[in-house]
Amino acid sequence: MGAALRQFVSNLGSFILALLLAFTVWIAATLQNDPFSVQAFPNVPVTLVNQPDSTILFNENDFSETTAVTVRAPESVLSELRTSDFVATMDLEGVQPGTPTSVPIEVTSGNEAVRIQSWSPSRQNVQLEALKTAVLLITIEVEGQIATGYQSSDPVVTPGVVEVHGPEPLLAEVVSVGGTVDVSGARADVTEKVRVIPMDADGQLVSGLDWTPDQVEVQVDVRRKLGYKPDVEVVPDLRGAPAAGYRLGSVSVEPSTVTLAGVPAVLDELPGFIETLPISVTNATADLLEHSTLTVPNTVVVVGVDYVTVTVEVLAIQSSRAMTASVEIQGVRPGWIATPSPPMVDVILEGPDATLAAMEPHDLRVIVDLFDYSLGVHRVEPDVLVPEGVTVVSIIPETIEVAITTIPTPTPTATVTPTVTATLTATLTVTTEP
Repeated sequence: MGAALRQFVSNLGSFILALLLAFTVWIAATLQNDPFSVQAFPNVPVTLVNQPDSTILFNENDFSETTAVTVRAPESVLSELRTSDFVATMDLEGVQPGTPTSVPIEVTSGNEAVRIQSWSPSRQNVQLEALKTAVLLITIEVEGQIATGYQSSDPVVTPGVVEVHGPEPLLAEVVSVGGTVDVSGARADVTEKVRVIPMDADGQLVSGLDWTPDQVEVQVDVRRKLGYKPDVEVVPDLRGAPAAGYRLGSVSVEPSTVTLAGVPAVLDELPGFIETLPISVTNATADLLEHSTLTVPNTVVVVGVDYVTVTVEVLAIQSSRAMTASVEIQGVRPGWIATPSPPMVDVILEGPDATLAAMEPHDLRVIVDLFDYSLGVHRVEPDVLVPEGVTVVSIIPETIEVAITTIPTPTPTATVTPTVTATLTATLTVTTEP
C-alpha cells in the first residue's frame, strides 16, 4: 500500500504536466478558431444610485448621461454583445447637497467572457441640491387707466398665496410671485383669471421651479368718483331742414359721451345727456362737419374736452322715373344698314329726385353697338347712358332685334317727255229763212 502511494506521488507531476499541456493545446485551438478582439460601446446609460431623499441633480446640463465602454472578448461573444449587457452606475451615497463632488462611474457586465478594459468618462462632478417648498404672497400689478370720472380699489386676489417648489438656490432667487391685470377704460368692476409667475429682482421668470396655483382670480372694484358724472351722452342740436330733394342721413358725434365735473347736487339734477350749440342744416346739399361746444351750467365743466365734432350726412332723396328713348345705332360697316326693332324703348331710372326731375330727352341715350356683328338678324343688349348719380333699373325690352342688310343699289327709271297736240274743229251753221 505504501509502495502504490509512492508510485502515485512520483507520477503526479507527470500527470499535472500532461493536464496543463492538454489545457494549453485546447486554449490554443480555441483561440485559433475564436480569437479575442476589442470593441467599443459608446452609449452605455449611467444610472444614479443611493441619491439622498429630497435632492435633485442641480448640474444636469453639465452631466453626461452615458459613458463609452471598451471591452475585450472572443469575437463570437462580441457579435452577440449589446449596450444593454452593461450596467454603469454612480453611487451618490455620502454626497452632501450644495457641495460639488467628483463621483466615480462603475461599469460591470454579466457576461464572464467579457473583460472591461476602460470607460470614459470614468467619473463626473455631481452637485446635489435640496428640494424645498416656499409659500409666498402674490402681488398683482394694475396696468392702464380706468375711465375718467371713476375710481378703483386695490386688487383682491384669490387665493392670496402660492406654493413654489424647487431647488434651494433657485428659490433663493425668487423675490416675488405676481402677474398683471389691465383696467384700461373700465367703467365697471373688473374680474379676471391672471397667470402668476415667480420672478427675480429684475422682474424676470425664475425657471426650473414648480408652483401651485399658476392662475388666480383678481377683482378690481370700479365705482363713480364723487363730484363727477361720467358717460353723459352728447346730443347734437340740429336746426332747419336740407334743400328740396335732400334728407338727413346718419349723424355722429365724437366723442359721443363726456364726463362732467362739478357740485354733486348740481350734477344729480342734470339729465343723462347734454346738447351741443345749435347746428344749422338749412338748405344743405352735402355732408356737414361742425365743431361745437357743449351747453352746461356755469358751475359744471366738461372734463378733458373743449369741443365735439358733429358729422351730419345729407343724402339726396331717391325716386324713380320712366322715360322713352330712340335706339341709336353705332358701328355699322360702310355699305350696310341696320334696322332696329323696336326703334324705341322704355327705360326705368332711379336716382336723386332733383336730378331725375331735371332730365331732358337728350340726357338719356340708348345705344346699340354693332361693331362685331355681320349681316343677318341679331338680338343685341343695348347700352344706356345716363347722368351721374342715376341708375338704370330696367330696359323694356331688354334686347333689341337688329336686321343688318346691304344698302340696295338704285334702279334706273325712264324719263317721259309730255307732247301737246292741237286739234282744230270747224262748225258750219246753216240758217234757213222762211
